[in-house]
Amino acid sequence: MHRWLPVGVLLALLAAPVAAQSVLKLSAAQTQALGIKVGTVPAATQVPLEGLPATVLAPLQDSTVVSAPFGGLTMAILAREGEAVRRGQPLARIQSREAMTLGADLAAARGAFRVAEAQATRDRQLLEEGIIPAARVQTALAQRDSAAAHLRELEAATAMAPQAAGAAPGTYELRAPLDGVVIERDLRLGEPVAALGKAFIVAKPGVATLEMQIPARYAAQLRTGLQVRTDDGASGTVDEVGAAVHTASQTVLVRASLRGEHLLPGQQTNATLLLPAPKQAWLLPAGALTEYAGARVLFSAQDGGFVPVTVTLLAQTSDGQSVVVAPLTANSRVALAGAGALKAMLAAGG
Repeated sequence: MHRWLPVGVLLALLAAPVAAQSVLKLSAAQTQALGIKVGTVPAATQVPLEGLPATVLAPLQDSTVVSAPFGGLTMAILAREGEAVRRGQPLARIQSREAMTLGADLAAARGAFRVAEAQATRDRQLLEEGIIPAARVQTALAQRDSAAAHLRELEAATAMAPQAAGAAPGTYELRAPLDGVVIERDLRLGEPVAALGKAFIVAKPGVATLEMQIPARYAAQLRTGLQVRTDDGASGTVDEVGAAVHTASQTVLVRASLRGEHLLPGQQTNATLLLPAPKQAWLLPAGALTEYAGARVLFSAQDGGFVPVTVTLLAQTSDGQSVVVAPLTANSRVALAGAGALKAMLAAGG
């Protein structure tokens, strides 16, 4: 793969003569006998970078870590790795000392809030009657607000650790936060789990993040929205481009969001990144190119014969296509096959 140069420089180089740009004269019969096929070539809109090593990760936007809000002991595991789950479905049961006292703490907090709210209401009335100073009302309001904040905290904790129905006191459930598939489970039955420790990862099926390292020479062409596909048949677009070059590998980190039913986190695969093509880029069969005098050339049909034209190769694909920069037009006719025979004639002096 060549380093990309400014288009003006490329075209100046491509315009240089190859073997004095002599025309290889051939009759129609000779052209047919040599198996030379002539036709126009389409402009290239993309430059495929094939064979890029890539790693599949859990989707950034469509996966969630389920953590244990309180430390405790794993009493039951209700979902296995690879199992499809629904939002709100119980995944595990954990018995915790903190969960055991949470109900009593919540009841006490509700009572304290009711008392503080009633006191604040009464003090406002007394202030209006001129019986107490404003400072006392401000104190009552501050106490009410503090009690309300504590109550909200405990209510949030209760929502994060809902009591498991029919289970022993202090046993709460971890529930699925979304419809998806359990792609990772860290809990072990009968073993302790730390507060805020990771318990599960749940992700939507059929989507994944693909992580690639792209050679730094392509950094100027990288941007979000570029198309990506894998050898497994998944496809998607780039949604994250690194802002630095890795010192050791001289690569740029690129991540893409993909859709594919067979992508599993941790899987290694090969990817193709489709870069934007520069001006004067053309798509032609690999058989239309040959090497001569240290350069890649194609043969342009003109003046009753064929003229060698130097090209810069940008990419070759596994399906036998090449993307080149060459001084052609949409009406240019080139030898699509039989370049080897024309090279032999060129070497023999026409």
